[in-house]
Amino acid sequence: MAASGRISGKNLYMTFGGVAIHGDFTSASVNQEDDQIDVTAGAETFHYFLSLARANGSVDFEAFYDGSTETVWDALVPGASGTLIMAPKGTDSGNPTWTVNHALVQSRNSSIPFDNGLTISATFQLSAAITETTY
Repeated sequence: MAASGRISGKNLYMTFGGVAIHGDFTSASVNQEDDQIDVTAGAETFHYFLSLARANGSVDFEAFYDGSTETVWDALVPGASGTLIMAPKGTDSGNPTWTVNHALVQSRNSSIPFDNGLTISATFQLSAAITETTY
C-alpha cells in the first residue's frame, strides 16, 4: 500500500465556537458508538443486542500551550456549546473537514507538570452527526 495518502496529524486544525483551539502537538480522538439494548431471553447462552439506530460520540482533545493562550482555555468552559470543526490534514483546498454543528464541552483539564510542557485537554460530547466535507 502506498504511503502517500496517509495523514500524520501534524497539520491538525481545530476550532470550537469560532475559536481556533489547536496548538503545538495537538491530538484529537474521535469516538463514535451505536446505542444498543440487550434483548437476551433467559435461556439463551449468548447475549443478543438490537440497535436503537441512535448514535453517540465524543472527541478527546489535547495540546501544548504557552501561558498567553487564555482565549482557548476560556472557550473550553464545561457546558459551553458550539460548532466543532476538525481538519486532520490542515486547511488547504481539497483537504477533509469534519464538522459537528452541536458539541458540548463535557470537561476540560490543565496539566502543569514539574519538568514538562503545560497541556490543556477537553472532552466534547457530540449532539449531532459528524458531517464530512472538504475545504
